[in-house]
Amino acid sequence: MTDGYEGLLHTPATDLNFISGIERLNNCDLTAMLERLEILKEQGERHEGRIEAVKKELASRGGAVEPKWGRKAKTGENSREIVAMDKYKVDIDTAEQLYGDGMPYEKDRIENEIKFYMAQTAQSLFESGKRYLRIKAHEDDCSFEDTIKRIGVPHSSAYYAMAVVIKFGPVVQTFGQLGTSKLQVLTVFEEEDIKSYVSGGPLGSIPHDDVEKMSVRDLKAAIREERKKRKDDIASREKVISEKEDKINEMDKRLRGQEPPTQEQLAAVSLEPLKKKLFEQVLLVQFHLDEAVKAVVAAQKVEGATFPQLKEWAMAHYEQLAPIGELFEELDKALVNCGPYNPESTGM
Repeated sequence: MTDGYEGLLHTPATDLNFISGIERLNNCDLTAMLERLEILKEQGERHEGRIEAVKKELASRGGAVEPKWGRKAKTGENSREIVAMDKYKVDIDTAEQLYGDGMPYEKDRIENEIKFYMAQTAQSLFESGKRYLRIKAHEDDCSFEDTIKRIGVPHSSAYYAMAVVIKFGPVVQTFGQLGTSKLQVLTVFEEEDIKSYVSGGPLGSIPHDDVEKMSVRDLKAAIREERKKRKDDIASREKVISEKEDKINEMDKRLRGQEPPTQEQLAAVSLEPLKKKLFEQVLLVQFHLDEAVKAVVAAQKVEGATFPQLKEWAMAHYEQLAPIGELFEELDKALVNCGPYNPESTGM
């Protein structure tokens, strides 16, 4: 029997069929798909985009996904802000370089330090998170589980602490003043969004200054609203595409009832999927350009930002935008000149 995800393994991650496909999979099949993609990646295939999309979908669900070390997640520990612990597994050298304190690794000493830092404010979240990561690098999963039990903290607290360090970096900066609750809430964002926020930019569609001013409840509500908007946008695009597919199927049925079909009718059937592809790609470009415009508008609203700062910020990657105009011109020319291929019109 073929697994429900087999047809998605080589579908582009930007394809709306791929997005809707992984959303329809249950947690077990989605986890199995992720493991299969990881194996294929190790064998030399390119699956980075698909792996990232599947991980994001799993994280957004926070569902009952069995951890690889065999422990069933307890009730309350499957919050969508918590991601699989294997994601935070780093090698010993990396853990010592990033999270070491200059002292030799001693498990008992570090466990006691975690207990101390857990009693502090946001600083404790970073410091305990770094120490969890060190222990995780040195010990196996069972030993790490025993550590959490001896320290006496909920598993979710350890996961949150590691997530904050991974996404915000091992060094506490000004965002430490947000407090532990907000830092935990912000771990739902991708690292790119958090890097933008740490650099003074917006957090997704939420303006930078609003994050600190909002209450935890308001911040959660803003995040839920943004996720809903993104899902609604995807649902709207899928509806339009579905309507196009229905028209294609209807035309196909009509053609099958005619004997024989004309060359023009056959050409119409061949043109429809190409029109669908063109429509899908234009919608995706429109969506991403709209998000880019929002980022620029948000940058202009950053309090205290000077014109030279904004100019430098805007021009930092401006040269990368040059091909966009050329591609638009090429697409426009192709649409204007659309017609049967004629070698003489190209000078050949």
